[in-house]
Amino acid sequence: MASNSGVADLISHITAVTDDPSLPLDAKLFGVFDRIYTDALSDDDRQSLLNRQSGLIPTLRQDPKPATELILNLIRPESYRFAQVLRIQPNVDLIAGLCSPNSDVNLVTLSLLNKACSSSGDAGIIAASPETVAALVRLWLSTPATEVATKGLEVISGLLRIDANTAPDGDTNMVAYTSKIYGQGLMWRRVFHDKDVYELFFSICSLATAGQEGQPSKREKTISQARLLDFILAFSNFEQISSSQLPGIEKKYGLSEGGLLDFAAVHMIDWKDDLLMHASLIDFLTKLLRGNSDPLMRAFGERNLESAEALDFLISRKLHSRTMSYYLELEKHESIESTYLYPLSAQYISTYASCCSSHLLDIGRRDVDRTLERLSMAISGVPVTKWARVDAPKSDLHVLSTLPRVVLLHTSSHNPLYSIPVNPPNADALNTLAAVFRGPPKDSSLDVPNNTRHEAAAARVLYFLYAKNTSNLWQRVVDIAETIAIKENALAAINLIDAVLGSYWEPLPERLDESMEDPFSLPIAAELDRQVPHRGGLLAASGTLAILTGQGQTSVIPYLLKPAQTFGRGDTQSAAYAVAVAKHETVVRLVQTLKEQAKIPEIQLHLIPWQPIITEIEQCANRGVWGGSTAVGARIGTLEL
Repeated sequence: MASNSGVADLISHITAVTDDPSLPLDAKLFGVFDRIYTDALSDDDRQSLLNRQSGLIPTLRQDPKPATELILNLIRPESYRFAQVLRIQPNVDLIAGLCSPNSDVNLVTLSLLNKACSSSGDAGIIAASPETVAALVRLWLSTPATEVATKGLEVISGLLRIDANTAPDGDTNMVAYTSKIYGQGLMWRRVFHDKDVYELFFSICSLATAGQEGQPSKREKTISQARLLDFILAFSNFEQISSSQLPGIEKKYGLSEGGLLDFAAVHMIDWKDDLLMHASLIDFLTKLLRGNSDPLMRAFGERNLESAEALDFLISRKLHSRTMSYYLELEKHESIESTYLYPLSAQYISTYASCCSSHLLDIGRRDVDRTLERLSMAISGVPVTKWARVDAPKSDLHVLSTLPRVVLLHTSSHNPLYSIPVNPPNADALNTLAAVFRGPPKDSSLDVPNNTRHEAAAARVLYFLYAKNTSNLWQRVVDIAETIAIKENALAAINLIDAVLGSYWEPLPERLDESMEDPFSLPIAAELDRQVPHRGGLLAASGTLAILTGQGQTSVIPYLLKPAQTFGRGDTQSAAYAVAVAKHETVVRLVQTLKEQAKIPEIQLHLIPWQPIITEIEQCANRGVWGGSTAVGARIGTLEL
């Protein structure tokens, strides 16, 4: 229980300043009270202090920070609800707080409004006041204070989220969902169907009104535009953002079809003359294509913006081809545009390849050919000195790592994958190889889709063809892993080892299916056998076998099982520990992989002495991060594999 005298002293001071605004706030008194008494206040004292400050804030003609900081701490407990905010006397003037030029007052008001985000009924109370909602949207879009804008988006997001009036598709627990967040949609209707509120998105963000009376400048509007883009990404309800809501307002700002998404993606930004905003737009389109990234919306069951829906929109508005052109058609653009937008366009293509691979393979053959041609030029032309200086073509490597692997089997020119070197060491290059050779994530269900199986089979083919063209592959990788002074390279080398050991691979078909017209079909098994020399009659069916029965037998396995390197104090010790942990984690995963693969009939055909290998490696894993034995690798290396 807080001291009665402490509460009384603060109330006395607040009363004095309220009666005579010329008196300065005693910042020390507020600070001491906050540190000592706030957490122990009774509900009555807490409410009494809020009542007093509700009368104080509107009268202040000085920095209100001491008072606003105390208010924020008074209302911080989750147990303090919006119903208690409504009982503050005199009543909090939310509109005045939102319209205040003082950012501290704005933050307090937003924090009070945020209390309404826990109940659809409370959100409905806010929605019932169009002036409050309009002031909230205006503050969020127009404030120069980043902290206020962030809080404003949080409040608007929270109110819309809690007031969602449509149950999520596929909800399996409707009772629980209804009791938590199923609202009446009042806030949604206020934001999207109240013309005075809805028009704020357009009037504040449209460059057509820049410089007009009461309107922000062009520079200020670009900040508002970025905030609107964030808002659209946070609420990927595609129907709501892509369809027309109030045609009269939308037509006024140049839209002949669509809604807020069309305005933001097509009309709002001066992408031809504002390079920075063009970059922001491409980043927005990439995230839009990726789908809803708001974990809270996913947790609440909000329907994600499907990549297919986004792709259809982007193609129909010619945004898809325009965005990719900054990577695929450099000759069409000015040098400064190409330099600045090239990596962003590459990121967009990577997202397209990973999120919409079926579309890319079925319809985008021309895009595939142009992408492979660009990759071949970008990667093959990199001189050795650039790889050594960590000056790798990162954007191009990322594109390559996200392309469907079957595409890399059908290059009309030199395969860009084979131009990625292991030496000189480069972390980006090694991580790209790891991403390709690891194969796709394995579906835990029994019915693995064909495209996943094809990707797994392609990963196996690409590994063997790359290894064939790279002499002493694994000895080079081990040498890099042991050079722990360059931590990034060492960790990337271990990642490559881990990727192949834990890869998901599938076998190639024995014969072609002539009924299938697939431009990206897999080669048959006999064709790979002819291209890749191997011992015995079987080519390794898994990445683990590829290392155990290939050159990795005398390099990778001994490296993994010998004691980790240690050094003295300093940064090198930190690097040594990070590398040791990564290596140990790889050994632990290898044990599990070996146990699983020892049970697979196709792999048993290789006649590997599984149990001695598993026993030796498991003992090493049990020795911990710094453990290991130089003798273990030697024993495995001499086993008849």
